[in-house]
Amino acid sequence: MEKQLNMQQQQPLPPQPYYTGGSLPQCIQAEKAVILGEKLQKMIDTPRVFGLGCMIYGVIFAICLYKGLYGISIPVLAAVSMGMLVWGFRYLNIGIKKKDWFYFIAWELLAISNCLTGSTALIVFNTCGMALLFLSFILTHFCSTATWGFAKYLGELFLMIFAPIAYIGYPFKAIKAYFSEKEKGKNGVAKYIWLGILIAIPFLFIIIGLLSSADVVFRSLFTDFFAHIQLPERPFYLFFLLVLGMVGSYSLLAYMGDGQIKETTKERKKWEPVIGITFLSLITAVYIIFSVIQISYLFLGSFELPAGYSYARYAREGFFQLLFVCILNLIIILVCVSHFAEKMALKIIMTVFSICTYIMLISSALRMVMYINQYQLTFLRVLVLWALAVIAILLAACIATIYKKDFPLFQYTLIVVTCCYILFSFAKPDYFIAKYNLSTGEVQDWHYLVTLSSDVVPALEEAGILDEMMSGKEVYDMGKLNLYQYQAEDMGILDFNISYYRAGRAMKYY
Repeated sequence: MEKQLNMQQQQPLPPQPYYTGGSLPQCIQAEKAVILGEKLQKMIDTPRVFGLGCMIYGVIFAICLYKGLYGISIPVLAAVSMGMLVWGFRYLNIGIKKKDWFYFIAWELLAISNCLTGSTALIVFNTCGMALLFLSFILTHFCSTATWGFAKYLGELFLMIFAPIAYIGYPFKAIKAYFSEKEKGKNGVAKYIWLGILIAIPFLFIIIGLLSSADVVFRSLFTDFFAHIQLPERPFYLFFLLVLGMVGSYSLLAYMGDGQIKETTKERKKWEPVIGITFLSLITAVYIIFSVIQISYLFLGSFELPAGYSYARYAREGFFQLLFVCILNLIIILVCVSHFAEKMALKIIMTVFSICTYIMLISSALRMVMYINQYQLTFLRVLVLWALAVIAILLAACIATIYKKDFPLFQYTLIVVTCCYILFSFAKPDYFIAKYNLSTGEVQDWHYLVTLSSDVVPALEEAGILDEMMSGKEVYDMGKLNLYQYQAEDMGILDFNISYYRAGRAMKYY
């Protein structure tokens, strides 16, 4: 027994969890390097770049967004975001490619569109487009997305909205690392100074409040001092934007830098193509019958309609239902291409299925045009026509994926939708809605037209309607028009908007 104990004592000890030859912070960093992603570790190790960089960005973010999403501060924020992102990529050894100029240009154009229009719908769409481009740009630079499918892209983009919440503590680790770096050689004085300031702030508020109530001279001194300082009207909102810009930007980069996203996709077992052939054949048969009816009744008008139906009524019905069916057909094609094993019969049926979808798109567009001829334009009707055109272009890409598996569908969709939407946004649909409705001779809904946005004011001015409005010859809804003028007068540097300015200038002459 004693011999066995001596042998156990002579055995080497297991490796210790910490390296005792170096300082404790170095050991912790070495241990973290194994746990954390390489880029995230580099972010923590360079607090001057990413910690202070995100703090500066948070200040700019809060200032630019404080007044709203429609001013000239939005293009400034977009340019700053792009610049600081590229600057941060240099420290993470992430290269910028020529194709990235598409993201930069589209991003900035959407931001510029925000300050050119007064349409709330366009401003919301523009902002969502900028956010999606921003997330897509980051995703394609932190991950190798060459083998990703359409569903994988959408899933990761969705996760990027919520996953950074788990990394919300890393910005504070970066700040701590920065002050730890500053303290080297200074005996830790900086840390104690900042700690003293933080402790003093709440006491200062309490003491100054008590002393101000105790002495009128002391109170007047502070009253005169703060009278010359213009505090923000919404301090809590400004603080929220500040925190969101600082913490949110760092957390998003930390999530991407941690490298937890799986870049490789599992090879799924393909479904039996006979299943796809069967169910697509049944649906396609119905679509062929429907397509023949559309060509015969709607396109050519060579057959009799049911009793009580006119061609105008028949044409104006069902465009929203057809739009939904077309979107559903796109999804069906994508599922069939990605999940069913290849078979020529299935490809042929999907091609016929796609041709029928094109006929439905044309039918829906014709119905919408006839409906517009009867009931004039609205924003939703213009948006439907735009959506039908975009779906027609995307459907061509879906047909290409049937015969070419490696077709870059997501990249194609991103480029097409972005370019088409930028054209839609810069076209100012509210202006052309007003132009068209005024050109028909009699506007059916003046209240709707006037309350669209400030973009309609130039159309009213060009048609000479503002003269009648201000002279009182006709009764119009003037409340919203006067509001446009007030908005133009209240604008500052950050929230200056071209559409509000033009509307306000037009109203001043009356």
